[in-house]
Amino acid sequence: MSEPSSDSDPTDGTTKRNGPEPGFEEIPLDLSKVPSLEQGLADASRRYRVFMEIVGESLRPIKGAVIFREHLALVSFVNRASSLHKAIVSAVEGANPHAAFTLLRAYLALVVLVRYLDLHPGYLDDLEKPRPAGKRKRFKELFEDAASEMAGVRLVYATLSEMAHFGSTALWHPFTITDEAERTLSFSTAPHWKHPDDGRIALAMLAESDEAMIEVLHRYSEHHVLPKVEQHRSAERIRAAFEAAGATPGEVGIGFLSPELGREALAAGLVEWCEEHEAMEVAEGVTPERVEKWVQERQGS
Repeated sequence: MSEPSSDSDPTDGTTKRNGPEPGFEEIPLDLSKVPSLEQGLADASRRYRVFMEIVGESLRPIKGAVIFREHLALVSFVNRASSLHKAIVSAVEGANPHAAFTLLRAYLALVVLVRYLDLHPGYLDDLEKPRPAGKRKRFKELFEDAASEMAGVRLVYATLSEMAHFGSTALWHPFTITDEAERTLSFSTAPHWKHPDDGRIALAMLAESDEAMIEVLHRYSEHHVLPKVEQHRSAERIRAAFEAAGATPGEVGIGFLSPELGREALAAGLVEWCEEHEAMEVAEGVTPERVEKWVQERQGS
């Protein structure tokens, strides 16, 4: 193996007593998912559309009226994922293993990064700052963390690094012994698959990476994007309910309450006085349904 970079895992993944370290388990690649190159490419095209659907699902509830920082992160993840996906497909179509497997390595690194950000959303603060202001995790750390959930992920990354860093896999790729008795060696200077199934292998690895990418994107959206959207929608419903009760619209919050309306809302436990903003604000834990019911009962009395 070539000299590992700061992003690669320098260990061989074995322990003498307990077997493989986490992440270095040998998981056979399921080539049955790619019965042919044509089918594999068609399936890859279908999965590609899922990336756009994930972003659409996060924006649809607010109809583009507002966008949060978490939306920006999700769009960036999808932009890189879709770019790498398309480039890998293009490399497979061009029978270019050096590009396909090197890009798969970058794609796998993105999967573990998004997974880490889902678990540690504060890490986005470091990513959005250029170095050295932003403190970055080494990918070795990210893969070690991912190994607790993704069996074999470090072994796959190390294998792909052999091609990416021009290790033995890349070095001997152009050469094939066509006749051992005659000691005939053939070679090619153009991109080509060394073995007939290499294209299917690349597409099978892409399928597994896509599935993992889609999973972590869904997690990030469900844990960090959609809750922000739901909070915004709830705040808008509460604002609309208070306006229906007679509040004067304001730029933020529930607007301006008349003394009478404020006393009634305070007595109902819907609002509380905020010393910092010197204004009435929605009390903690109050839901839109509760405010809407109070308004209806008030208007019916």
